[in-house]
Amino acid sequence: MIKKNVWWIGLLLLLMVGCSSNAEAEDSLNRKPLEGDAPLIEEEKAENSGDKMQLTVDGSSYPFTPKDYPILSQYVHNFDQPAQKLQELPFSNIAENQYLVEFACHEQRCSHLMIDFEQKHSFLMSDLSKLVSSHVSPDKRYVAFLFERTYEEQAKHQLVVMDRDTLEPIELEAVGDHLLPKPNQYQYTIHSVTFMDEERLQITSSDPMAGIDSEDSVQTHWIYK
Repeated sequence: MIKKNVWWIGLLLLLMVGCSSNAEAEDSLNRKPLEGDAPLIEEEKAENSGDKMQLTVDGSSYPFTPKDYPILSQYVHNFDQPAQKLQELPFSNIAENQYLVEFACHEQRCSHLMIDFEQKHSFLMSDLSKLVSSHVSPDKRYVAFLFERTYEEQAKHQLVVMDRDTLEPIELEAVGDHLLPKPNQYQYTIHSVTFMDEERLQITSSDPMAGIDSEDSVQTHWIYK
């Protein structure tokens, strides 16, 4: 009789433990998440959505995100109102959907970025310089930009020839056996740049070999393809 009672008591205890476990499991499934339990992925989406901006240039509107334009995005996010700062920057039209933008200016010297809104790509061409002029090749594919810096009251220049299709600079090759250095390191003064045809351009510049006080100029030809 005692063994029977012990057996029944044990069975009741097992049933009570099982019911309690099921109730806790059901409560856990039905419990609403607390404010701190919000999924991390949703928080990340909320943060990233604030980085996307819309830029209007020449009546056209373009989406602007840090992923596509990291250099310019990093610059405007140094300000309290990034979207407003972005809209205030000077964008100069180069071709359809392509612009040259000046930013981070100091004492009339700026950084210059070539940006293509269709390709969603950009290229930093020059820092702390002044844009003197730009020239388009006969086939419209290449653009030459002349930048200036002043050293000891003497202006020196950098020439950057950009391929508009790839948004990358072109390496210039000298025509002939002249010893003038490549015009991409602010080593001498460049007076003019002219596209001669769909392969060569002409530079009129000072002669760095003639000395600082010399006013002699030389003309050189360079292959840009």
